[in-house]
Amino acid sequence: MKFLNNYNQFIFETINTEEFIEYSGQLDILESIVTDSEALLKSIEAEEVNLYRIFNLDESDYDRGLFIENLYNDKIFNKKLYNKGFKKTNLESSEDSETFIEKTIDIKFFLIYDKDKTELDKPEYIVFQSKARNETKWNDLKTYKVNQDMRNFYDRLSTKTVEIKKGDKTYIFSTSNAGNDWQLKNMNDSDDIFKKMMKSDEIKAVLKDADVTITIIG
Repeated sequence: MKFLNNYNQFIFETINTEEFIEYSGQLDILESIVTDSEALLKSIEAEEVNLYRIFNLDESDYDRGLFIENLYNDKIFNKKLYNKGFKKTNLESSEDSETFIEKTIDIKFFLIYDKDKTELDKPEYIVFQSKARNETKWNDLKTYKVNQDMRNFYDRLSTKTVEIKKGDKTYIFSTSNAGNDWQLKNMNDSDDIFKKMMKSDEIKAVLKDADVTITIIG
């Protein structure tokens, strides 16, 4: 199984990702932000379809609560895939990924392409399964028609921007590796506390200050 190397989409668990949300004091950013499956799928305008109908599978041959690994390795499914002129990519997973924030949520997925297309092209479908943080049970396996460039999906997984305020100063930080490293965008405003580059532990320490507020802006 291939693991994602850049995995993080930072979205607060109970907010609309379109909004700017401000939090202050004692916020552990790496535990308060989670990946949101709906936002990921929205980034590619994913349209849910019936896996069994599309590939002429007999649904009664498959257990309820099917794991994506079982489908991925299923001989009947792979034969149907081939006969219909499709191919699949490697199965990707956030599990055990070193760049995944606090393991707050897990996803597994693989893409389905026309045989004559490359992985630089837009896939036809994504087969997707997710699990909420601190739970052992995976959600139902879903299949979606992909209607936008998959780069949108991967961008959602790998980047985030936050605005941190302390007093009358504002600092804009971004990360592209799951919050392990944060780069200050307005570098001219750097100082001994808010440095041009900060590690996750440094960001955590800063956010414990009651005078500090943080806004998720992208």
